[in-house]
Amino acid sequence: MRRSRKAVTALLAAAAILATTACNGGDSGRSSGRGDAGAADTEAQQAAVTTTLDPNKEFETEADYNEMANIEEVSANNEEGAGKNYVAGQKAGELNALCYYEFTNVAPESDILKLYAERFGGTVNVTMCGSLEYMEKLGTYIAAGDSPDLVRYEWEMIPGGIIQNRFMALDDWLDQSSPVWSDMDSIIESFAYKGQHYYFPQTMSANYGLIYTTAAIEAMGAQDPMDLYFSGEWTWTEFESLLKQWMAVSSDNIGIAMGESSALHFAATAGVAAIEFSHDEIRNNMKTPQVTKTMNFIEGLAKEGYVYPEWRDPGTGFTDGKLLYYIMPIEWGLNSAMETGFKNKLEGEVRAVPLPRDPDNSTYNILGNTYGYLIPAGAKNVQGAVSWILAGRIYQTDPDVVQARRDLLLYDGAYYYPKCTNCKHQFDSEFGEEGELCPECNEPRRPKFKVTYDERQMQVLDDMVDPSKFDFLFDFHRGFGTDLTTTIKQVFDDPMKGTDSYTHLLEENYNVIETTLDNYRALIAEG
Repeated sequence: MRRSRKAVTALLAAAAILATTACNGGDSGRSSGRGDAGAADTEAQQAAVTTTLDPNKEFETEADYNEMANIEEVSANNEEGAGKNYVAGQKAGELNALCYYEFTNVAPESDILKLYAERFGGTVNVTMCGSLEYMEKLGTYIAAGDSPDLVRYEWEMIPGGIIQNRFMALDDWLDQSSPVWSDMDSIIESFAYKGQHYYFPQTMSANYGLIYTTAAIEAMGAQDPMDLYFSGEWTWTEFESLLKQWMAVSSDNIGIAMGESSALHFAATAGVAAIEFSHDEIRNNMKTPQVTKTMNFIEGLAKEGYVYPEWRDPGTGFTDGKLLYYIMPIEWGLNSAMETGFKNKLEGEVRAVPLPRDPDNSTYNILGNTYGYLIPAGAKNVQGAVSWILAGRIYQTDPDVVQARRDLLLYDGAYYYPKCTNCKHQFDSEFGEEGELCPECNEPRRPKFKVTYDERQMQVLDDMVDPSKFDFLFDFHRGFGTDLTTTIKQVFDDPMKGTDSYTHLLEENYNVIETTLDNYRALIAEG
């Protein structure tokens, strides 16, 4: 659907308020924004800073947030969603945040920062640290009485950080019963500890999914996974059938390329997460029939030679035409593959669907992916930190912002580099008419990649955050320390790579896993 010049002008206006859904989450399931993988994971780091296109990012603009924050009056509307401790009319002031990247330069935070300044009278100072030392640094600051005011939620923080009193309960600061939080109520409850609520996610986003090309499907003369999804037939059975057809075409073909935590995400499709946490209970589901059944299924695929055991970048993985499936953070993997297809003029389209459902289940189960912030214990500007959380929620749910995001992603018209490649003439925007020429030198404008979804692809991503269509699970194993994370990774990843069996690895490591969890169960009992 090509858009007119009038429609392009509307998109330009919308782009100024465009928000991106970052990949973080919960395995919870982060990759990217942004929970089941750690901050140090390659794909998690990539997804954490992946942003939907901001059409203004290549045009020189400077924002003076201190000037924006110099407001005379704080909006009364700020109190929507706030709790009894929130002081009406008080400016947010300077907020000190700790993060492993400069989030104020990345959407959606860069857009939220403007709202935070203009409406709440707040500014943000970010202290940077390496991703590998992020949690350690936070603990050091808290112990020294020098806590930051804000940290972005990472899978490693809950439940261990809450159990160890590293974060503030926000029940007196935010009102979970408010309409502002209504569609996040069950998600907020999923992270509760002993009746208190520490994490109010700003938004949900699609998590791990399956990425493929229509060229491969058409080469087999097979049914498209997206068609199977919309007809309600996208199950393990159809997933495996396509694999067998693809591998029969050529001995050089590759069935599945996996990323970190792919097996863990697939394991949840039968209905339970490996390690679950609820209020004051830690459940180890690794021996349950659901997890065992799923791991036996994907272990069987590995034994058949269907799984590529090494890392294969989703940005280049489809270029040789040998790969059928990627199991990856869905938006990051999809967008990366789309860009490569555009640059290399590859045949067909890149598409993404959810991981297939267990044929014995009527609904899809997915490890939920959330994005938001936590307030460390000892934070000095709690009012400011709560204001940031409110600003983010207000921004993410703003109908104009939501519609702007959709309009831009659905826009399939002409899109160009902002400068003429010949004379360097600066255009007003990256949008334009088909076949547009430079007014200075008459050189054709150079096309530029833009993430573009059609209506069906957008519907898939919408479905993956719709609780009426998907059952959301959260896997909390990363919140119990790096040793457990390493162990769980091996137990799930190695069977999918075909290097060991799930039964053997589980038997070998189960007591170690339980010992770690028992230490936290003891802390819960003591608290």
